[in-house]
Order: sequence, then C-alpha cells, then structure tokens
Amino acid sequence: MSHTLGKPLAAALMAACILSACRSTDIDLSGRVPVPQSFGQNQAAQGSGNVARWWQNWHDPVLSALIERALQQNLDILAARSRLAEAREQAALARADLGPTSGLSASVSAGKSRLDNPIGADGRNALSRLPQASSLADDKIGGRSQSALAGVSASWEADIFGRKRSDADAARYAALGQQEQLYGTQLLVAGDIAGNYFQARAAEGRLQTAARSTAALQKMLRYTEARFAAGHATAYDVEQARAALSAMQAKHSTIEAERAVYVRNIAVLSGQVPQGYVLPDSPADPLANRPAAPSGQTPQGMIERRPDIRANAAQVRAYAARLASAKADLLPRFTISFMGRDGRIELDGDSVLKGWSSMLSLGIQVPLFTNGRIQANIRAAAARLQTALLRYDQVLLTALGEADSAYQMHTALARQTALLQSAERASAKQAADAQGLFRYGKITLDQALRAEISAQDARENLIRSQLAGAQAAVALYKALGGGWTE
Repeated sequence: MSHTLGKPLAAALMAACILSACRSTDIDLSGRVPVPQSFGQNQAAQGSGNVARWWQNWHDPVLSALIERALQQNLDILAARSRLAEAREQAALARADLGPTSGLSASVSAGKSRLDNPIGADGRNALSRLPQASSLADDKIGGRSQSALAGVSASWEADIFGRKRSDADAARYAALGQQEQLYGTQLLVAGDIAGNYFQARAAEGRLQTAARSTAALQKMLRYTEARFAAGHATAYDVEQARAALSAMQAKHSTIEAERAVYVRNIAVLSGQVPQGYVLPDSPADPLANRPAAPSGQTPQGMIERRPDIRANAAQVRAYAARLASAKADLLPRFTISFMGRDGRIELDGDSVLKGWSSMLSLGIQVPLFTNGRIQANIRAAAARLQTALLRYDQVLLTALGEADSAYQMHTALARQTALLQSAERASAKQAADAQGLFRYGKITLDQALRAEISAQDARENLIRSQLAGAQAAVALYKALGGGWTE
C-alpha cells in the first residue's frame, strides 16, 4: 500500500514546491514618482557627507555623549525595539505554518469490575462443569483490563497556490516595517536631543548677554544717581535708569526658567530622572560652529535611507502579500495527514488484542459557494494596497520637498547669521561709545540707554539666528534620513 501511495504523494509534493516557488508578492515601486537626479538647492553644500551620525559634525563631546546615551536608553526607542521583537516572532510564527506539524500520544489504563451474576442457579451449576466457563458459575462475576497505546500523527497543508507563503511574506514585511519604525524613532530622538541641547545653549548665551547688559545698566544707574546727588540729573533720569535695570533683571529670570525646561527635556529623552539633572559644560560652542550642509547627497540616496519611506515601502509589500493571500482563497487547498498507533489490550491477564494500525489521507477543499465573501475580501485587499501605494507616493513627494527646503533654509540662515554678526559688532561698539559719551555729558541718558538696549537686542538676534541655523542643520540631516544606525 505504501508503495502504491508513494509515487502520487511524491508527485504532489514536487508540484507543490514548484508552484510555490513560482509565486511572488514583490511589487515594483520605481517609476511611480519621477525621482530627480539631484536636489535643486544643494549646489553650495560643501560639508561632510556623514549623515548617519551627524551630531559628530559639531565636534561637541557633550552633544555626542547625550545622543549616544539616548539611543541606548530612551524609553520610546526601547518600546520600539520591543514592538520589533514581537513583529519578528509573529513573522517566525507565520513561517512555521508553512511546514508540517506532528505529535506523539500515549495512554495507559487499567480497570476492574465486579457485578451480580444474572445467570440463574441452574445455569451456574451447568457452567461450573465447563472448565472454560467456570468463572461464570460464581455469584459475582468481574474482570480486570489493562491497555497501553502509543501513536504518532502528522499533518501538512501543501501550500500549492502560495496562500501560506503570502501570509508569511506579509508578516515578514510587517516586521521590516517595525524595524524602520525603530530607525525612525532613533532619528526623532536624536533630533529632539539636539534641538533641546541647542535651545539650552542658546539660553545660556542669552543669560550671558543679559548679565553683560545688567552690569552696564547698573553702572549707568550708579553714575546717574551720583549726578542726581550733584544736581546734574533729574529724578526722572534716575527712575528711567532704574526701570531699565529692573526690566533686564526680569528677563534674566525668565531665561533661566526656559533653560531649565530644555535641560529637563534632555534628561527625560535620555532616560534619566529630570530632578537634579545637571547639563554638563562643553568646551565647544555648538551655535557658533554649525557644520556646513552635507555634500554628495542625492534624492535616490535619501529614498534608500529615510526610515519613513522605507517603512511605507515595506507596508506596500505587506499589503501586496495580503492581496496574494486573498486571491489564493479562490483556489483549492490540499492536506496530507498521517496517523499511526501501536499497543495492546489485556483482559484478565490474557493478551487478547495487540498490533499496529496506520492511516494516510489526502484531502482537498474547494470553495464552491461563499456568497461573495472571497471576492469582497480580494477587493478590500486591493483597495488597501492602492491606498498604501498612494501613501508611499505622498511620503516620497513630501520627503523630496523637505530636503530641498531644508537645504535652502540652511543656506539662508547662514547668510542671515553672517549679517547679524556684523550688526552685533557695530551695536556693541556703539553701546560702548555711548557709555563714554554719557559719562562726559555729550549725550543724554535716554540715548545711552537706547544704545545699550539696542546692543542687547542685536546680541539676542544673533543668538536666535545661530539657534535657528543649528536647528535648520538638524532638520536637513533628518530630511536626508540621517540619525539612525542598525
């Protein structure tokens, strides 16, 4: 019998393997959106092409240490890793469904019974004279039984039309999508750390500016009070100087509170308790030493690197696999099952039944009438795939626009910062000259105060421009897909 079934079974298995190998759920994503050969706003880019660990381009050891720590300890990243581990196990589960399943079974039982003999006395007397039936002549009859059985079973659904393989592909692409989500989380966390770090350093610069202005205004106030005591200034002049000093001191406390917020954000992002966290001092000035825009970048390289684009591509392929699985539901399913058992049964110590039994079955299931359920599921899967394709195109177009916008903003802020540096130097010189002229009575207090406030505003404008430039650099690196590692 086994020889008779062997050839058809082997032929069925070979056909299953061949048909499964021919099925594919790959989908070509190229050509849907025309991708330019180069960006339109990066002609002046001359910086390092290191976008994977872009924070190293600032040469700030504190910034690098903060980001490296956050990439290891940030809770959002750890949660993303956990979701990735779950998705990978789900993919492994789907792959396991492609193979056969088998199991072993065993049972042992024993029994004893004792009942009133329903045979009358005459019958029992007659049976007592028969050696083979002497046990039936007793008032009570009973027996003992024992059994020991063991078996093995196996089953396999031959994936001839690729339904299970499509399900496994969908789970695999879903896991790849979760992997890209992890990379995207790394990108965002690195950018958030840098953004808060630059804000904190900018606040420190503003505090230094406010401290210098406060010192200058205190000197003006003391000089005005001395002139008032000598009768060369009015009470109005004294109050004006005192009001300017109070306004500057109030600004100082506000800036300190702003800096504290950014420092706490850094602590939380790096997985540390914010209470008591102290931002280390840095030998570098990250705002004044912004790296140049990265050179050698292309749209195709951005597509291959940005996690959001890669995640959407994986999602498209997952939906394509689910569509293939839905279409496979229209086709027959084939199953192969085997069961074998061995054992023996004893009654009253006599081995009356023992031996081996086996069964091999081939099954086929063909959908005949489903009231349109399968077709509706196919149409729904096709619509989901189309939605995913459109979403991929939208993400790609958005990314192309973001990259050129980031390049242009980086260049514009570099020009703005250069101009504001010249303006700040001129304002600082004017304020210093105004203090001297005021001491010699050449200009009024109002003019001297306006010069100092103008210089302070110029310094703050420069710091804000430098901050915006640093943030634009981070936005550019993120737009190019930098900030994550495998």
